[in-house]
Amino acid sequence: MLQWIAAAWLSGLFVGAQWQPIAGPILAGVALVGALAVALHGHELGSRLWAAPLSCLAFCCGLGVAHAAPTPCSVRGEGRLTARVESVRHGVGDARLRLQVLEGRMLESGRALSAGLPITARVEGFGTPPPGSIIAFQAELRPRTELHNPSPHPDLSLPRGGGCWARWSERAPFEVVEVSRWSAAVDLARARVRTHMNAELPQEVAGVARALVLGDGGALGYTQRQTIAAVGLAHLFAVSGLHVALVSGTLVRSLHWLLRGCALGFDPRRLAAAVGIPLTLLHALFAGGSPSAWRAAITAALAWGLVVIGRRPSATSVTAAAALILSAPDPAMALRPAFLLSIVATSAILSAPPTSRSQRWRRLRGSATISARTLIATTPMVWWWFGGVPVVGWLTNILVLPLGSLVVIPMAHLFALTASIPAAVEPIGTALTIAVHILLSVCDAFAPLAVTRRLPPLDVAQGLVVLAGCLLLLIARRWRQRLAALAVSTLLWLGADRALVLREQPQDILRVSFVDVGQGDATLVDFPDGQFAVIDTGQGGRHPAVRELRELLAARRRSEIDLLVITHGHPDHYGGLLDLVDEVVIREIWLNGQLLTEERDAKMASLIASAMARGTRVRFAPELCGRSPPFGGARIEVLWPCPRYDPALSLNDNSIALRLVFGRRSFMLTGDLEGDAERRLVA
Repeated sequence: MLQWIAAAWLSGLFVGAQWQPIAGPILAGVALVGALAVALHGHELGSRLWAAPLSCLAFCCGLGVAHAAPTPCSVRGEGRLTARVESVRHGVGDARLRLQVLEGRMLESGRALSAGLPITARVEGFGTPPPGSIIAFQAELRPRTELHNPSPHPDLSLPRGGGCWARWSERAPFEVVEVSRWSAAVDLARARVRTHMNAELPQEVAGVARALVLGDGGALGYTQRQTIAAVGLAHLFAVSGLHVALVSGTLVRSLHWLLRGCALGFDPRRLAAAVGIPLTLLHALFAGGSPSAWRAAITAALAWGLVVIGRRPSATSVTAAAALILSAPDPAMALRPAFLLSIVATSAILSAPPTSRSQRWRRLRGSATISARTLIATTPMVWWWFGGVPVVGWLTNILVLPLGSLVVIPMAHLFALTASIPAAVEPIGTALTIAVHILLSVCDAFAPLAVTRRLPPLDVAQGLVVLAGCLLLLIARRWRQRLAALAVSTLLWLGADRALVLREQPQDILRVSFVDVGQGDATLVDFPDGQFAVIDTGQGGRHPAVRELRELLAARRRSEIDLLVITHGHPDHYGGLLDLVDEVVIREIWLNGQLLTEERDAKMASLIASAMARGTRVRFAPELCGRSPPFGGARIEVLWPCPRYDPALSLNDNSIALRLVFGRRSFMLTGDLEGDAERRLVA
């Protein structure tokens, strides 16, 4: 029954986060009244019948939880503030801090900062404050880049964004004002192990070891993380339920073995379980305290607690109880992808049908079944949030997971202990290096098979089809039922995708969409006959505009651009071209030609050469001026710079100005034209 209540509570939280019901307090009140009624009259129901009303009440409670939007950042400039350290994420040579303002004031205006304002800052090196500590610092604050674009693929996560970026203004970036001895001790131990691994292991091996022991996922290189995720092994290289279960189980079994020969008058099994509870929770804290790590640690602690009192733990009930314990005080944690994926994967494993002991290759069949069920159960969330499904992960988990769980993870933890045993550093470090290289080589070998790492973004209808299909695959017991469910789901998905294309690629109308890319411009134009144009591409590199534009094109099923116009040569207008050249087919590009002539680093020339090598036609202002040819069922006219760009003008004033005309409607797009060029244009 507990598992149904937990599932209803989490479902209510998830639905409520998307719906944000105004009647949240009313729903919570109804749930409390209903709970009281069940408590008073529950004896009239059989114990099994309690599940239905209690699950409904749990759903209402989850639905009634109000999820506050992040506090926006409305300041820019130098500030002096005091903040609490919420989390620290270590990378290769730096760390990212998430802070919450306690008090602060802007230096120039004297404006007070809102208490609770989220702050994100980056610290070079490894001298970071412990989580939970209070620090004082002076920094330059600026708002975070937040982009909001309507899409067929809505964002189903909690409201994100808000808060400020902070750049330290002093050589000594912060001063620790207050920190508990416990937090300082744990942080010091983590720092010692981190320094030991960086000093004694090759960089690649140290990154893997830090990810496995300390939860420093950022210590892995970007390309390495992409490869690992593509082959479906991301859970192996992050502190998850697997790691906590291995460490906790090893600790308790070792204690049981040591205590078994001692005549202490206690049951050694219960005593070992009792000692294992605080050790398990301490390990989760030492390993970085991720949501999945805490979920697994609390699950293990509950299981050991039941052993202590002489009860046999039920895996499903203990997992459900852990989910409730974690999410009740902090509902936002329950909506993080890592937490939900952990819960769903665990549920799929626990609900797997038992393998007959008489079957040949029983262990291999069991591993294959668990790997398949985990992949199927997590597919809807992985596809929705991460844009692909690592189908090859079914095979890599069967082949690689034993090496990772039985060799690499234990050896990484043993190497962490060598920080206090110098004599063991060389043999254990050498063995760990060999094992990690084998593991990474296998990942690289399977990477070319990861053809489903990028899939089309789902709309709501397709998401529901995928969810229903995966549930049917998990429930079905016969191959005929599974094949039927897969076939029906595929047909429904294709039908929904066709409807999406008809809706997002309209005919007989001119649709102009101005994309929010922060600083810069990007405009999408759907022409009446179905042709498609993009005018400017926003910023490139690591700016979120790149991902925003790419995902919007994929959500609209636009894999070809008939016309791409780069109005002028500033990176916030052409920076995204690098990604578009590799992602979509571009038929034609229009340029004013100034940047190709005047740029110093030849970056634009390289991009255009790359596009031309793929068959893209490039046209310049002299060829385009004075003509108004029909295009896509409408008219498109270049108004400026004509007859060619003026070298005496700036890049902005040489922006291509276009006029789109369809029937009685017209649009004028002017890039970044400034006053002088605008006056000459209308003269």
